[in-house]
Amino acid sequence: MGEDIVGLPGNAAEMIAFFDKRTAEYEAHMRENIEDFDEFYESVVAALPASRRPRILDLGIGTGLELDRLFARFPSARVTGIDVSRGMLDTLGAKARPWSGRVRTIHASFLEADLGCTAYDAVLSVMALHHWVPHVKLDLYRRIRCALTPGGVFINADYVASTEESSRRLTAYRAADLDDHHTRHIDLPLTVEIERRLLDEAGFAGPRVTFRRAHCATLVAQAPTEGIRPLG
Repeated sequence: MGEDIVGLPGNAAEMIAFFDKRTAEYEAHMRENIEDFDEFYESVVAALPASRRPRILDLGIGTGLELDRLFARFPSARVTGIDVSRGMLDTLGAKARPWSGRVRTIHASFLEADLGCTAYDAVLSVMALHHWVPHVKLDLYRRIRCALTPGGVFINADYVASTEESSRRLTAYRAADLDDHHTRHIDLPLTVEIERRLLDEAGFAGPRVTFRRAHCATLVAQAPTEGIRPLG
C-alpha cells in the first residue's frame, strides 16, 4: 500500500472536503486499491448474525459499497448509516436499488452522534476508522458495544499496518500537534494486534480476524451475551 493510498499526516484538507471532492471516483478507487476486493466485502457480510430482519448500524457508510451484498443475504434488513460527507450520502441516496427504502442515513460524525443503547444487532464499518489514535477508537468501541444488543457483533473491516509503519505514522501525527478529534484527512492504521487489544479493553468477547491481507483486515467481535456492561 503506497502513501498515495494512505497518506501520512500533513494533509491540510478537512475530512469532509476530502471525501466530498472524491465522491465520483470513490468506488472505482476502492475497487482498484483494496486487495481481493470481492473477498474483502464478502467477509463483512459473512460475519453478520443470522436474522430475518437484522438491525444494522453502518459507520462511515459512504456510497454503500457493502449494501448490495448485505441485502442479497438479508433482504429485510434495516440499516442506519452515518457519514460526515454529504457528497457520499447524496451518491448513496441516488442509487435506485430495491433496498433503498430500507436504508436511513444520518449526516454527522460518528464520533459525536448518539449511537443509542442495545439498538442494533450488528454494527459494521468498512474502511472508515483508520483516521484516529487508539484512545479515541477505544472510546468509540465502547460506545459501539453499548449500541449492540447482547450477543450482537461489531465488524470492523479496515486498513491495517505493520508495527513499524503504524508507529511511524503515529509518531508523525503526534509531532504535528493536532487535536485527537481532528477533522483532517489523516490516516493512522493500527496493527491487527492493537485492534484486538482495543476490542478486548472495550468489553468485547473473543475478537477474531476473519479476513487478512497485507494492508487490510476484517475483525469481528461479539458484545457480551449476559448484557451490556456500563461505560466508564
